[in-house]
Amino acid sequence: MKWLIIVIVLNTMPLSAQFQFNFSNAIQVISDGQILDKAWDGGLNTPQFSTLDYNYDGLDDLLIFDRSANQLRVYKAIQNGANFSYELDPRAHLFFPPNLTYRLTTFDYDQDGKKDLFCYAVGGIMAYRNVGSASSGLQWQAYSPYLVSDYEGPVLNLYISGADIPALVDVEGDGDMDILTYHISGEYLQYHQNQSQELYGHSDSLIFVLKNRCWGKYREDVTSNSLFLNDSSPYCNEGNVSNPELKPNEAAKAHAGSTVLALDLDNSGVLDLVLGDVAYGNLIRLMNGGTAPNTNSPMVSADYNFPSNSIAANVQLFAAAYFLDVDFDSNKDLIVAPNANNVSENENSVWYYKNLGTNQAPTFVFQENDFLQQEMIDHGFGSVPLVVDLNADGLLDLLVANFFAYQPVLDKVSRIAYYQNMGTNVSPELLLIDEDLLNLSSANLGLRLLPAVGDLNGDGMPDLLLGNDLGQIIYFLNSSTPTNLSFQLQTTALVDQNNTPIQVPLFSAPQLFDYNADGLLDLLIGHKGGTIYYYQNTGSISAPQFSLVTTNLGGVSVQSNGPDGFSVPHFFQYQDTTYLFVGALDGRIHFYDSISVAANQIFHERSEDFLGLSAQIGAYASACVANLDNDAHLELYVGQDLGGVFLLENEPGSDLSASVGQVMKCVIYPNPTNGSIRIKGITGQLSAAIYDLTGQHLMAFDAITDGQTFDLAHLSAGTYLFVLANGQTTLFCKE
Repeated sequence: MKWLIIVIVLNTMPLSAQFQFNFSNAIQVISDGQILDKAWDGGLNTPQFSTLDYNYDGLDDLLIFDRSANQLRVYKAIQNGANFSYELDPRAHLFFPPNLTYRLTTFDYDQDGKKDLFCYAVGGIMAYRNVGSASSGLQWQAYSPYLVSDYEGPVLNLYISGADIPALVDVEGDGDMDILTYHISGEYLQYHQNQSQELYGHSDSLIFVLKNRCWGKYREDVTSNSLFLNDSSPYCNEGNVSNPELKPNEAAKAHAGSTVLALDLDNSGVLDLVLGDVAYGNLIRLMNGGTAPNTNSPMVSADYNFPSNSIAANVQLFAAAYFLDVDFDSNKDLIVAPNANNVSENENSVWYYKNLGTNQAPTFVFQENDFLQQEMIDHGFGSVPLVVDLNADGLLDLLVANFFAYQPVLDKVSRIAYYQNMGTNVSPELLLIDEDLLNLSSANLGLRLLPAVGDLNGDGMPDLLLGNDLGQIIYFLNSSTPTNLSFQLQTTALVDQNNTPIQVPLFSAPQLFDYNADGLLDLLIGHKGGTIYYYQNTGSISAPQFSLVTTNLGGVSVQSNGPDGFSVPHFFQYQDTTYLFVGALDGRIHFYDSISVAANQIFHERSEDFLGLSAQIGAYASACVANLDNDAHLELYVGQDLGGVFLLENEPGSDLSASVGQVMKCVIYPNPTNGSIRIKGITGQLSAAIYDLTGQHLMAFDAITDGQTFDLAHLSAGTYLFVLANGQTTLFCKE
């Protein structure tokens, strides 16, 4: 077999090499005496779990869809001898359909050995068939805009509430995928039977009929999570529904949401249920009293504290359960996570129960409430990193602020975590010293306490400013000694030169930076509205005075599809040039280059979605640049709504870069290849060319399209250049 290695040429114009980055785990982070193996993986909030052989290597990888802002993560299963582990692929989202929302799971509905994808559609569910392979890579084919079901007459959208997680499961054991989902009122579990086997004798179709409108013969209360077994209502005693229309009183009493896991807990041959409720943190186990082949035997018992043999699940809020093997012992375990956005636990939010039994008769035993999270930097919702020498020891430290962290019961607090650099200036090592610096969570200063650090009184020690949800600036004076880090609150509303409290339109995000290069730290403030306020320091090194110059510095505005932007500015200098990153609510990091202080200057925006990171970030983006290891390569620290931090390292020639041209998130695979390559993620009218390393032109392609395959079988084994262009606009491609 011959192998070709394709090197993608980013463009034909000079690249800004200092702004090419790769994801990295190079900087070691320690918490509670343990090295965090997944320190820079970005955190989790409200994750949904399933498995998928993402790279067709025969191992089930872990697919995580976090509904916080619809972020998709793939943890590849890595085998090293007899040992297995998970490793994040930060670019995996590029291989999945775009715009996935609310819920995502997998099921091999066509029984071809490759799990297919099922996701939210308006009022229901849609499917993508897995049509990829080891040679062509992961590829999806939409089955239909949404699945339908025969409601004994009308064929309608198979209804699934936008708040629910249904069970995709083979109810009758005939090999095709059925669906258990709640009726529109939320009281009764419906059984939609797949007719693929009945009609065709195989499982490659998704044709449903409403087989039973009260599967399990129980009813769920609309105002609580109480269940009524052997319910006597007509729904539970009349068989199939003859009129699917909502009765007049059902809309008013509709239940708000449920999660459903269906599995055989006692090896009886019929399915039992594990249920979660939108307003509760517990799980309820319903045991099925029937035996196979009965497909609608009644539930006979309810355990409201499942798993009652261990520590019962108590996940705040809206518990969802997932049955999958996460410890590589072939026995499926139980993962429990919250499913209520913005009000759930967001730090210790993934409960792991190891299966000490078998898949046929599982026994779940609690292990931890922070599965994967315990190995990450994870500080709730909306992280904002800042790299600064906080203790003035000559080493750069890390602060991680947040929008909020969950506090029982259904409360929110804002904190700043302090990671002190305990290494050297060439070999940093970040140690979590304080998860709640200055006890801010109990200081009643508001939410989204975002830090800015700089010496404001000329004593050589960094002082601390905090933005907050009211749009004001809080000032702490550094009163540290060589052995004790200490800051004293001076004011909760810093004033300008007129002694008027500095005020921006809510959710201030300050930075101290010498913008006009006069030796004094100026004050730049982002805010909810998405622009940047500029207060020039018109005082002195020891007595600053901040004078408002403009409320829209550089013409920057990061609003997107609405009035809110939540701008987080980060000005920095590199090789005597000033640059600017601005994080935004929609997950984008805006990048501005070659900034000068000319009056009324409009900043040049090089990229409105730096490195195409918004798909990973999801929402509430922030970024800062530093060089902890003094290796002549910049590091990029990225915060986002899942509460963790991404670390990227500057590497010229890397797979992520910022060019003057339009940024595209495309991929070429497989690479190396044995004869053909495929391109995915391109837009517009493009041409392409292939060169050898001597510069000889070998092949040309006009009007290439997304998903196109290129036959390279006639080329000899070697390394080649693949060049993309679209006329005057320079594009780059990420391998």
